[in-house]
Amino acid sequence: MHIRTVCLCLLQQDQRFLFQRIENVHKSKTMYRPVGGTMEYGENSLTAVTREVKEEINVEIIEPILQYVIENHFKFTEQHQDSGEIKEVLGHEINFIYSAQAKDPLIYQQDIVYGIESNEVAYEAEWKTLMDLKEDLNALVVPEGLLELLLQMDIEKKVGSSLYHQIH
Repeated sequence: MHIRTVCLCLLQQDQRFLFQRIENVHKSKTMYRPVGGTMEYGENSLTAVTREVKEEINVEIIEPILQYVIENHFKFTEQHQDSGEIKEVLGHEINFIYSAQAKDPLIYQQDIVYGIESNEVAYEAEWKTLMDLKEDLNALVVPEGLLELLLQMDIEKKVGSSLYHQIH
């Protein structure tokens, strides 16, 4: 097992954040995660988050600020390519969570933003308020703990970087 380093970007318009929607066929919850992806060897987190957002949703970001570092231990299901057997696997990620603005403001007018993962799998990202996600019993925001941090930030109305390291 290896540790994955992930760089994610919180794009925000008013009270809404852009979240990639991930349908989990093995669980009854829909996962929501900020747009972004895996850091490549030799990259720093700032370069990675900028590249990932551009690659996935074709949006250039400006003024990225590192907000949180979340260490995440989790379980997920994986299907074996040959046998088709579904098994539970342990995951371990270090997540660098940035906030940024889109260079092109047209993205903020789209209800659905279409993206593509590095493995060519298409996805949809949608604008959600924190309260929408908190009140939806079928929603799971990942990485774990991010929703609670965002809700706390919303309550405290912090300005600038609130760099915070959390382990789950």
